[in-house]
Amino acid sequence: MKNSPALRPMEFASVAIFGGLTVAAVVIASVIPLAQAAGLLAPVPLALIAARTRPRALVTATVATTAVAFAMAGTGAMATVLGSALVGGLVGDIKRRGRGAGALVIATLVASPLIGGISVLVLLVLVPLRTLTIEAMTNSIHGVAKWFHGWGPTGGIADALDAMGRSIASHWWVWVWVSGTVGTVISLLAAWWILGSVIARLRDVPSEDTLDAQRPGGADDFAPAAGDAVAPLPLVAEGIGFAYSAGARPVLHDIDLRIDRGEFVAVVGANGSGKSTLAKILAGRAPTTGSVHRPGLPGLGVHGGTALVLQRPEIQMLGSRVADDVVWGLPPGVDVDVDALLDEVGLAGLGDRETTDLSGGQQQRLAIAGALAREPQLLIADEVTSMVDPDGRGQLLALLAALPARRGIAVVLITHRGSEAAAADRVIHLDAGRLVPHPPEWMPGPSAELDGAGDPRASSPANGRAETAGIGGPLLVLDQVGYAHLPGSPWEVVALEGISLTVYRGEGLLIVGGNGSGKTTLAWIMAGLLRPGTGTCHLLGVSGKITPAAGFDAGEPVTDHVGAVGLGFQHARLQLQKVTVADEIMAAGGEKVGTAEVARVLELVGLPRQMAATKVDALSGGQMRRVVLAGLIARNPDMLVLDEPLAGLDPPARDEIVALLARLRAGGMTIVIISHDFESLDSVCTRRVRLVDGRLLPDSHQPIDEAPRWEGGVR
Repeated sequence: MKNSPALRPMEFASVAIFGGLTVAAVVIASVIPLAQAAGLLAPVPLALIAARTRPRALVTATVATTAVAFAMAGTGAMATVLGSALVGGLVGDIKRRGRGAGALVIATLVASPLIGGISVLVLLVLVPLRTLTIEAMTNSIHGVAKWFHGWGPTGGIADALDAMGRSIASHWWVWVWVSGTVGTVISLLAAWWILGSVIARLRDVPSEDTLDAQRPGGADDFAPAAGDAVAPLPLVAEGIGFAYSAGARPVLHDIDLRIDRGEFVAVVGANGSGKSTLAKILAGRAPTTGSVHRPGLPGLGVHGGTALVLQRPEIQMLGSRVADDVVWGLPPGVDVDVDALLDEVGLAGLGDRETTDLSGGQQQRLAIAGALAREPQLLIADEVTSMVDPDGRGQLLALLAALPARRGIAVVLITHRGSEAAAADRVIHLDAGRLVPHPPEWMPGPSAELDGAGDPRASSPANGRAETAGIGGPLLVLDQVGYAHLPGSPWEVVALEGISLTVYRGEGLLIVGGNGSGKTTLAWIMAGLLRPGTGTCHLLGVSGKITPAAGFDAGEPVTDHVGAVGLGFQHARLQLQKVTVADEIMAAGGEKVGTAEVARVLELVGLPRQMAATKVDALSGGQMRRVVLAGLIARNPDMLVLDEPLAGLDPPARDEIVALLARLRAGGMTIVIISHDFESLDSVCTRRVRLVDGRLLPDSHQPIDEAPRWEGGVR
């Protein structure tokens, strides 16, 4: 696999990302007079490519970046990028081979004069560039000399600078060679120093694509080569096991299964049981032990092969418009009825919408549309309904269940929902990486929805509803809040309009609504991460942070107190920035959080305290969500806003989190939940509001006439 001539997807991504950073640094240094120091950073991204990938990826990056730099800023920028590639490649190669500072010193003594000489040769050939370079250098020196002449006592310095300018004009090649040599030395040392810190930070971030696979014979691509046939089905797995690295704990053990055309198969199991890893094996990754038999290649992403829709759909979006994303990467000549596909997945009329404006649920629908555009024989869907509203969830489940009969393809659905598993022809149940019989009692009961909004301080209803005692005065007040993405542009999208809402201290508020109704935007405004385009969002007192004092009767903008309201993102991985679980919780909780507090909050969210040393990238999606919640709890805010806190959790874990949230609210914490999951949330939430197209429904949010108010405050 290492000797394949083709670039792997991970290498293409590295070239695109890090090459773009190099071009940005060079162009900034070229066009902004006072930003030349940015040029010292240009070799670092290319050095990272050389350190973490094969040499051919660096060659590709060099060719691409020099061409882009020439198109954006001309010949000078192109030459700078070429020099950056030489410096970065040298430093990165030394790092990749594990050599130390001694190797750098030798390389610097040899390479610096040579690279300086290359600069002379380039200017010798490119006469216009040479003339421009010499004039720029001499004009700068004569300008400084003129400035010194005006001082009188510094006339000697001015004369010396004038002499230097004349020498550069007559012996330019010497000055260029010397300056190029010195500049190369500085660049090598800077790149070495910066790259060492970057590599240390990325040491635990894998540079291997977890979907890399091997063809029979050793080629490493899912796509077919000449003479190879794409035929993923029928698929027979015999005794497969998998570990992500040598010596690591196996994720899968002795899995035997078969998947045929026209089947609808559900894969269920607890968080961390190996479901997503099994999906990668089915998609074509080679197992560590055992074997997978197919008539041909899996053809991941290839027309007529295997399609994989991952838990995080935003990482699969490539097109800037919805319609472009559906057909992205399809071979020429493939005719796709984009409008019909979008209508099939519930995105009718959104073909011209920017993909970045879509909600999480809409992104999942788009990922499914892109998969179906490839007319796969095998479709693997990993938690594709987790961010979709209840109506849309039923529509997508019906769509997936009908595909085997209508299109003759096999559908493998990874899910935590019993109702979805019940719709499948058969269920594969994983427990700690092993196949186990699927117990009927695993199926969760029917979902229970909350009634409409009402007074959160009303007497506690029966049937296990949330306790409403202890709910106090207003804590967060939104008054006629509106927000638009890209306002004033042709792509403006109004997310919220005229939102007036009061969150009371100690209550549990559930915000529901369809995909694209503005729920996530509202959450970010409530946490102070977005400033309302119109209206206000004010805090009226948070213990230990804000107090209702003179001049603060009407509260202060929540944007002035970011962190006072804890926010759990819709996609938990985007919120995790540290290497280990313990580091993440301590960073989120603040300076006072130590190892004892980390252990306590881990056990609160249902994770063993031993997981504190686990790498964040080794967590399942559900475990990541619990770690985020643990960090928020460690911070001890007076109010939590949780965006889809139950997405990706298995039924037992979901029950644990709901019970934890109920205890937190009973202890006085204000909790706002944005969710499509209504199971058992009535034990946490005392009322509900509904968003439709960025507005609160008139009958879903009723004023709370009896609620207390701050003196002179706002209701």
